[in-house]
Amino acid sequence: MRPFARILPFLVLVGCLDNVNGRGAARPVVLMHAEKDLDCPSEDIRVSEEFGGVYKAVGCGRKAYYQTLCEHLSCEVKGEGDGPVGWKDRPDQNTPVLPR
Repeated sequence: MRPFARILPFLVLVGCLDNVNGRGAARPVVLMHAEKDLDCPSEDIRVSEEFGGVYKAVGCGRKAYYQTLCEHLSCEVKGEGDGPVGWKDRPDQNTPVLPR
């Protein structure tokens, strides 16, 4: 068995775990936004994750920042000037919960 064949399943598992915990989950959505905002093909755009859910996209001589909020693999992405990303819908704290 080739050494690469032994390592491949491990690499696939690590790649999947990276997205399961939310880290990097917003990257594809950021890339879609950046492609439109920067007027640049996706293969020419570099996306890097900054701190606090902020991503930076650079391509075709332009750059843009995006704020993200992910819950599992569902992510909300907003560009500069679009306002902050909001919390996902949560029940009102003052509304009583009825027993089932």
